Amino acid sequence: MSFGESFSNSRQVIPRWHTYPLARWLGIITTPNQEEKPPAISQDFLEKIESWKTEQTLLHASDLVGNALLLNHFNNTEAKEAAAFILSKQSIGTDSLTELAQSFIRLSQKKGPPLPHVIVPEHTAEFHEVISSLKRRVRNYPHNPILWMDLAFYYSAVGQTQPAENAVQVALSLNSENRYLLRSGSRFFMHLDAPDAALHYLRKSNTGKHDPWLIAAEIAISDTLDRPSKRIKAGQDLIASSNIPKFHLSELAGALGTVELLKGSLRKGKKLFTLALEDPTENTVAQAAFLENILGSSHQIDSEKLANSFEAETSLRLRQTHDYQGALEAAQKWFAYQPFSSRPAVAGSYIAGTALEDYEESAKIAKMGLLSSPNEPLLVNNLAFALASLGRIQEAREALTCVKESGIPKREQNVLMATRALIEFKSNNTDEGRRLYDTAISGFRQVKDLRSEVIARYYRLKEELLLNPKQAEAQLEDLLKDAKKLEIDELQFKSFTEKRSTV
Repeated sequence: MSFGESFSNSRQVIPRWHTYPLARWLGIITTPNQEEKPPAISQDFLEKIESWKTEQTLLHASDLVGNALLLNHFNNTEAKEAAAFILSKQSIGTDSLTELAQSFIRLSQKKGPPLPHVIVPEHTAEFHEVISSLKRRVRNYPHNPILWMDLAFYYSAVGQTQPAENAVQVALSLNSENRYLLRSGSRFFMHLDAPDAALHYLRKSNTGKHDPWLIAAEIAISDTLDRPSKRIKAGQDLIASSNIPKFHLSELAGALGTVELLKGSLRKGKKLFTLALEDPTENTVAQAAFLENILGSSHQIDSEKLANSFEAETSLRLRQTHDYQGALEAAQKWFAYQPFSSRPAVAGSYIAGTALEDYEESAKIAKMGLLSSPNEPLLVNNLAFALASLGRIQEAREALTCVKESGIPKREQNVLMATRALIEFKSNNTDEGRRLYDTAISGFRQVKDLRSEVIARYYRLKEELLLNPKQAEAQLEDLLKDAKKLEIDELQFKSFTEKRSTV
């Protein structure tokens, strides 16, 4: 059984983890109240310029462009020439080298990144290529924490957790006060299910006491863990300040607004989200989309703000406009920007499998998500569901053997049981399939998860239709009524009823 868990769990404005060039373009690393000063040209960088002038090779060009990108020397003429040289040699260069040059040119022209593509499991060599390049640069510049953090990002994307953790620890040991490093590190520790480490670094830093971005991170993570934040007062004081640009307060206002809304203070919460959405980050937009039912029509998100928030776009296309193909494409872009996160992969595999009945695509996305989140039960479940729907029964059974059910929430245990029920139906073990569906549906009812109960009933009825169409007919009306009441519009009742008419 495939479920839209990514849109039903609680959400807070947990900091995003981006590569450094993207974080810079998004404005996350700039300082409030300060114009960004042109960086000074170091002797080392001058030497790289001279080396490039002397030997115009791909090696010297990549060394110069890589350092110009890292040091924000986007107006440097020689670096621009070197980037153009790399692009002129694409036929003999690597994909990562081409991407390096393209990133530098985009940033030098103050343009955003292109829409990302999803790296499917069979093409993970692209990730490993970037890792190899970063490892070489780290060897040359071992005291550069930005390089270490970017290396950790790509390690995480392919599920190499221990090397990623080592790289994060090195980065934070080199600089534990930098906003970019602290936000990235705290997000990594949340991915690692080590929230105490995330809070430790945020709370011990001096920067974290007054930087609105870091205060927002501390409040959001504390709230997610249902623990008291140590930065609420500091955050409220910054919100009251009139000399901080709204963009730099967006995630702080969103985090505080979420706290207020979820404790029932609607007026305070909505006022904070009004501020948060004046000049929002894409993360704040996603939070507003998640809370749309509470915030109401006064906080509707316009298309311009939605453009770069693929998470919000995924949710709104799925829930509001019912543009399921558009929702899938948005989920793929969301996953491309956050390849270490299980949430876009869960959402994408759900949309592909349930709303579009594209089980091949659902399985592909689930496998991709399992690279970085191999222990995520819902991804394993969605993979098994897609494989069973494709008739690949043995593969579906094998997928589920990876899940350790002890310790996972009861709801997720019910989800897995419903998928096992589907597998039994597909294996012609009808009685066992019915028993498992009955148990799963009863389990959903016990935890008051009506949405999942209806979805489980839907998939059971699809199987019953093939066996006893008259009996299934009697249950269909109630199922349609309940699905409409709960606004579960992605269930494909059209294809369901078409199949019913041909039986």
